Amino acid sequence: MKKKKPTMRILLVLTVFLLFVATLSVYLNWHKNYRGKINPNVFIGSIDLSGKTVEEAEEIIAEKTNSFLEKGLILKYGEKLVTIDLLSDAFDPDLSYRLASFETEKTIDKIIEKEGSLNFFRYLSTKLNSGDKKITTIYSLEEARLEELISQAFSELNIPANNAFFSFDKQSDSLKIVPEKIGKQINYTLALNDINNALENLSEEIIFLKTRSEYPSVKSSDLESLKEEAEKIINSNGLKIFYKKPETKTSSKLWTIGPEKLVTWLMTENKDVNLKLILDTNKIASYLQETVSPSIDIEPVKARFEIKDNKVSTWQRGIDGQKLNIASSSEKIKNDFFAGNSEVDLIIEKISSQSLNPEENYNIQEIIGTGHSNFAGSSVNRRKNISVGAQAVSGILIAPGEEFSLVKALGDVSAETGYFPELVIKDNKTIPEYGGGLCQVATTLFRAALESGLPITERRNHSYRVSYYEPAGMDAAVYIPNPDVRFINDTPDYILIQFRIEGNDIYFDFWGKEDGRTATTTKPVIYNIVKPEPTKYIESEDLAPGEEKCTERAHNGADAYFDYTVIYPEGSTTTPIQERRFNSHYVPWREVCLIGKELPSEEEIIQEENKTEEIIEEEKKDEEEIE
Repeated sequence: MKKKKPTMRILLVLTVFLLFVATLSVYLNWHKNYRGKINPNVFIGSIDLSGKTVEEAEEIIAEKTNSFLEKGLILKYGEKLVTIDLLSDAFDPDLSYRLASFETEKTIDKIIEKEGSLNFFRYLSTKLNSGDKKITTIYSLEEARLEELISQAFSELNIPANNAFFSFDKQSDSLKIVPEKIGKQINYTLALNDINNALENLSEEIIFLKTRSEYPSVKSSDLESLKEEAEKIINSNGLKIFYKKPETKTSSKLWTIGPEKLVTWLMTENKDVNLKLILDTNKIASYLQETVSPSIDIEPVKARFEIKDNKVSTWQRGIDGQKLNIASSSEKIKNDFFAGNSEVDLIIEKISSQSLNPEENYNIQEIIGTGHSNFAGSSVNRRKNISVGAQAVSGILIAPGEEFSLVKALGDVSAETGYFPELVIKDNKTIPEYGGGLCQVATTLFRAALESGLPITERRNHSYRVSYYEPAGMDAAVYIPNPDVRFINDTPDYILIQFRIEGNDIYFDFWGKEDGRTATTTKPVIYNIVKPEPTKYIESEDLAPGEEKCTERAHNGADAYFDYTVIYPEGSTTTPIQERRFNSHYVPWREVCLIGKELPSEEEIIQEENKTEEIIEEEKKDEEEIE
């Protein structure tokens, strides 16, 4: 028994020695190949980052993400292939956007934190746990806008399902049932899953769209048992819809829905297991929207006045408006008709303009805050749009407690409302789009609200730094219908918005009454500066040969923040001090230049014609051989 002890000791020493040698070998390999580098088997999609330094990995990821953004998303359905641009370049920065943004630095931090902490013990753990370590990128995606672009590009794939319905055939003077139809729609859930997966793994493969069937809820067989009841409606006097003015009991407007039209509004409803006929509120609503509401709706005129030399110079009295409540009216028509009422009053809502009496004192005594920005270098159309947008907002009164919305104040942005187009680049062509210059209005209003110490309820910075809106971090973007600029008048009195343009400077003055609050904003802190890619040149047939037209100059990417503090007076109903930090992230944005395509030389034209003739001759020979 005693002889076994030396053997056990030798085995133990040998085991320890072998472990030491193995560990030393692993250490030497790490020291030589992976010290200060990313551990082995670390991938983003098919991109191998093993053994790369942080700087090398960052360069590789940046190159791949730029390539991804350049190529865009390639979507396919059947034989149709469409590229969705992830970057939109325009000659006005307000119209440029980025659907996707990659955060390379955060992706690198994620790699180091999870799989590549650049130390030996993490490397040793990696060796013991073999297998690829998949890391996904950190990015943001404008899903709503992307879905809208996909829907536009593949509009033929969205076919709504049609329920079976009753119809009156005038030729045969009889009721018939129009059969149901199955519809289909792009499966956006699957599409977005595939797109997000492509972004996470920087995969440039084609994304195949799928559709899903939309099934009708009412079939022909459902209507057969109700046909007799529907025929009674055909033989009725139909339905009369009344609108009565508030000041009179007599009807001022009347719409008659004939039996032939009424019968198409019929649909079925399950009631205690049995089917019954009801009126389709969606169809009623469509009719009210298209035919009735234009004759009833009256937009309110908001009270406005202008102050010059501390006096009211012009006044626009508020006028109340009215609007047809389509949802409530549709429900009322549905219920009343089957209750035996063939005459139905519509439900009208009065819209208060918050009309004010100009002789009263609204406590609009002084300027409580001013916002300013500079638009030097703007095009003629951009300058016009800034003026049109500012005039749409100027003179508006914001009641105490009311939330202001710039999108709502601007309303329709089109040629009909006085706006001028700016050019955007799509598919290597320039096309006109409206809205250029409105972010100048948005940014200036945002700054005025800050100066006035008002709570900001919505604000988004631009995708990239724009010279018109420096300093970085204090800009605000607007685009119909979103993003928006919103803030609340939490003062005890009305606020009047006024604008003035002096040369290349625009100002918004907020008039009201000081309530003792103080508002301060720190100077923006700008960091994480990232240089843009070199200028991109695109051949264009829209320009004369050799002519060059470039978008706004290139901009560095950066992060920025500033702090906003409002101190309320003693006795205020809100928290005495309100503090908020506004953060902004700007991606690097390169300049894009269109170059007029050079016309081919006479020699090149002759060569091309000769090639075409050769191809035609070859095709003729092939046809003769086949015959």
